[in-house]
Amino acid sequence: MKFKIDFDIPKQNLKIEWPSFFTLGSCFAQNQAQRMAQLGLEVYSNPFGILYNPISIGKIVSRIVNQQLYTASDFENRKSIFSWEHHGNFKYNNFPLAIEESNSLLKEAQNALKTSNCILITLGTSLVYKHKSITVANCHRVSNNEFVQEQLSFDEIKHAISQIVKDIHTLNSKAKIILTVSPIRHLRSGIVESSRSKATLIAAIHEVNALNKETSYFPSYEIFIDELRDYRFAKEDLTHPTAQAEKYIWDRFASTYFSNSALKTLDDVKKYRDFEDHRPDDTDLYQKQLTEKKALLHKQYPFLKL
Repeated sequence: MKFKIDFDIPKQNLKIEWPSFFTLGSCFAQNQAQRMAQLGLEVYSNPFGILYNPISIGKIVSRIVNQQLYTASDFENRKSIFSWEHHGNFKYNNFPLAIEESNSLLKEAQNALKTSNCILITLGTSLVYKHKSITVANCHRVSNNEFVQEQLSFDEIKHAISQIVKDIHTLNSKAKIILTVSPIRHLRSGIVESSRSKATLIAAIHEVNALNKETSYFPSYEIFIDELRDYRFAKEDLTHPTAQAEKYIWDRFASTYFSNSALKTLDDVKKYRDFEDHRPDDTDLYQKQLTEKKALLHKQYPFLKL
C-alpha cells in the first residue's frame, strides 16, 4: 500500500558543475541559503532581510540592478529609523547611518548578483500590506490601523515576476533563475486566503516560466503539502517545516539541479560536517583529525567555501 504521494521533478541543467547562488525572498530562502553555506557552496542571501511578496522583492532587485541609492526620503523615523522596503531587523539610530549602511549593502548585493550562477527566489505570499498606497516589505510593528491589506491580482504578480527576471538578466544575462513558493502558509489572514495567495503565485510563476528559457519552477510548496502531508513534519505552529522537512526539500532540490559529481561532493562535505559536530573524549586527537579531514576536502575540492 502507498501511504503518501510521490511525484517526479524533471532534472534541470544548471550548465555549471559547482554553482554560486544568490537567494532572495522568504525565511525558507534564508534557511536554504544557510544550508548551502554549510555544504561549502558560495551563497549570498537577502541583503535587506526576509521579503515575502513579489512587489517588495521586485523593488529590491530593481535597486540592486540600477544602483538606485537610498536617501533620507526612503526612511521613516518612528523612535528608530527604518525603511518600508526592509525587514524589521534593519533599524538605525540616525539617518546618515541608515543611508550609509543601506547603500553599502546595495553595492555588495550588486557584486554578488552580477557574479552568481543561480538566483533562487522564494515567494511567500501575494497578500500585501499597503501604507499610504505603498506596498511594504514589513510593518515594523507600526499600528495595524495604518495599513490596508490587499490580495495582488494575477496580472500584478505576473508583471512583478517578469520584471524581476528582466532586471536580473540585465545585470547577469547568464544567470539561471529558480522560482519557488515557500511551503510556509500564512494563516493570520485565514486558511482560504492563504491558499488563494499561494495559488495565484504559482499560476503567475508558470506563466512567466512559459516565456523564459532561463527560469524554472521548483515545487517546494507542493513537496511539503503533498509528499510531507503529515503534521509531524511541521513545527509547533503547524505551518513552518521542521529541520527534517527542510532537509528533505533540500535533498529534492539538490537532486534536481546538481550533477552526480556535485552530489558526491555535497555528500563528502556532509560527512565532514557530521564529524565536525561530534563531541569526542580525546579533543586533541579530534582536532588533529578534523584539520586533516578539512585539508583533504580542500585538496579534493579546492572550490569549496568552508
